[in-house]
Amino acid sequence: MHVLQPCLLACAIALSFAPAAHAAKPAALSKQAVALTRNVVAPERGVAKPDGRYRKDGSAISLYQPGFSAPAGAKAGATAAQRQAAAASAAYEYLVARHDVLGLKEDALEGLQQVRVRSFPGFSVVRYRQRQQGLPVYGSDIAVSVQDNGNILYVSNRSVSGLAPVASAKSGGLDASRASAVARAYLGAQAPGHRKAERVVYRDPQGRTLVAWRVEADSWEVLVDERSGEVVRAEDTMLYANASPTVASGWVFQPDPLSSARKAYDDPGYTDGDNANTPELTSQLRTVLLRDISYLPGGRTFRLTGPYADCRDIEEPNDNACPNQKQRNFQYARDHVHFDAVNAYFHIDSYMRYVNDTLKIAVVPYQYKGGVRFDPHGFGGGDNSRYSRLAGDLSFGEGGVDDAQDADVVVHELGHGLHDWLTDGNLSQVEGLSEGVGDYLAAGYSRDLAGQWQPGDAAYDWVFNWDGHNPFWDGRVTNWNLTHIYPDIGFGHTAGQYWSSCNLVARKAVGARDMDTAFLAGLTMTGGDTNQKDAAQAVINAAAALGLSRAKVKAIGNAYNVSCDYEVTVPAV
Repeated sequence: MHVLQPCLLACAIALSFAPAAHAAKPAALSKQAVALTRNVVAPERGVAKPDGRYRKDGSAISLYQPGFSAPAGAKAGATAAQRQAAAASAAYEYLVARHDVLGLKEDALEGLQQVRVRSFPGFSVVRYRQRQQGLPVYGSDIAVSVQDNGNILYVSNRSVSGLAPVASAKSGGLDASRASAVARAYLGAQAPGHRKAERVVYRDPQGRTLVAWRVEADSWEVLVDERSGEVVRAEDTMLYANASPTVASGWVFQPDPLSSARKAYDDPGYTDGDNANTPELTSQLRTVLLRDISYLPGGRTFRLTGPYADCRDIEEPNDNACPNQKQRNFQYARDHVHFDAVNAYFHIDSYMRYVNDTLKIAVVPYQYKGGVRFDPHGFGGGDNSRYSRLAGDLSFGEGGVDDAQDADVVVHELGHGLHDWLTDGNLSQVEGLSEGVGDYLAAGYSRDLAGQWQPGDAAYDWVFNWDGHNPFWDGRVTNWNLTHIYPDIGFGHTAGQYWSSCNLVARKAVGARDMDTAFLAGLTMTGGDTNQKDAAQAVINAAAALGLSRAKVKAIGNAYNVSCDYEVTVPAV
């Protein structure tokens, strides 16, 4: 179920550019999914210039050096609320002064809706979406990054131009219920249920502006014309690439049995064997603390639900893989149905704590409250895993090596979630960007663990050491930059290897925490059309704004411009 078959053109476009859910391993869309997909168009590649990337019509996609400073920034000693208010004021001043650069007409400014202000030490990211006639404009997103002194640091622009006035449907037009019924009928067996429907203004690829219902139907996002009832866009967003907290113990792999033992797949005792135990694999189990799991006093049960991770039976095979038990001991061997849940809970919880508590970057799912929801045995039991943008949850398959047994797969899928949550739903897959995000975070997480592969070992540059690089699939690598030159880096998951490789060079040079902080802060500045060079410029701009030393900013520049070929502008520090 991996990438052993060539993909159709429509599949390649979807894998490269769809802004939604993603799998660790690439897989071709089914013929039915290809047939149902409608009006999903790849973002414009644009023209790269020293100060940014521009569309053919001259409007900016990304601005690396906007060259604008608001008269007054945040004052010294300002509170967090004051900093955010100052950033929002400066961002709007910029939009008023430079709206034409972004392809916005002046009268469109009144309809901009501020979605969020997310602050970091030294700068904030102010994110907007367009509204017209009181309705959100589908696909619109503008992120303006502002330093505390009022200087505009970086701009990501996914504004929708050429909008015409629209008239709402008169009596007889579709309501939410009827639009949802149309979407379900269109998808047939592909979508047994739906989550929500909202009215949006949509400009289709043919240039028509209309009011549509945006319907979330299972993994599909369907736009239905309010007046005619026609399905005008359809996309499968799931690509196949009051309890008391307590502490329990469990057995996990850290990060996987091959890396901790420094063994190769097929070494004696180190094969999957249809999820069988061996003495060698059992020897690699590590006892860990499972923090803040839930205890339900009434039923006297413990379950893997906490502030950062939440085990749920989300989809088939629905085998009750999430334990709900009376004892606080979760020490299961890998052949037990509950092992994968314990392993995934520990690694999701650990990484979310690292980002939120160690790096001080506050990020949680926007789709719901509580910990990251995950299904340790999902994906219909197939050999792949995914993150769903619509639902905000993770699901891990069981084909080949169970995906939840490899921390690289767990953190990779969580990486898609972090990318999505940091951009408030504007994750980019241009040039496989989000795949590279997941691979970078996964590889860094594994490398930080003691006693793992060392530089010089072939497996040091692998991602998915246990789940991949075996008879089931080839896995991926993190030294792609040594054999490829940007932008000739392939597509989708393959292209993402270049992004992960370049950032791991920088991480080794400046240190894990500094690079991870700059990397995630930089991602926050980006949008749904961001390519790898755009993102590299955002990360290095963030590194300088965060106060990294001149030497470290230069080292990131060397990683991007010498070890790789992004040709970013290195900020003066």
